[in-house]
Formats: sequence, structure tokens, C-alpha cells
Amino acid sequence: MALTIAGMALATYLTRAPLLLALARRPLPARLRLWLRLILLAVCPRWRCRWSWRRGASSWSAPASLGLWGAVAVFVLAGRRVNLLVSVAVGVAVVAVPRAIG
Repeated sequence: MALTIAGMALATYLTRAPLLLALARRPLPARLRLWLRLILLAVCPRWRCRWSWRRGASSWSAPASLGLWGAVAVFVLAGRRVNLLVSVAVGVAVVAVPRAIG
């Protein structure tokens, strides 16, 4: 079993290493750097969206959907190049304030 895992790791490494080595010294275009920076923020709302729907959110204003709205707020603010810490704090507030009120 360990030999199989080691073989898969070697095959994975050998298929990716040449491209990474070839591109290692080239600077990335600004737009690509921005896209790579926003990958996490693009994925988080998707996770949140699936989680909300699994919990049975029947509308966009349902309590289970608050996390989705927080994720959307983070994504929009980060897309406007607001500091990531500030973006996440606003997203938390978007979720926490309605929960505290009602």
C-alpha cells in the first residue's frame, strides 16, 4: 500500500514539476495575480451556498442563508481590494447582527 501511494505521489510530482520550474522565473501578469488572490474568496461563497441549501433554507432571507450573505459581502469587498481582514470582519457582522437581533 505504501508503495502504491509513493508511486502516485511520484507520478503527480513528475507531471507538475517541469511546468512549475519553467514558469518559476517569469512574473505573473497583474490580472492573473488578482485572480489567484481571489480564488479562496470565490470558493468560500460556493461552500456556504451549498451548506445553506442543505440546511433547508427556503428563501434568501432565511436564517440559514445569513452565512451566504456574509460570504457575498466578503467577496464583493475583497474584489474592490478592501483589506481582507476588514472584508471578513464585515462578513461576520453581516451574519452576527441579524442573529443577535432576531
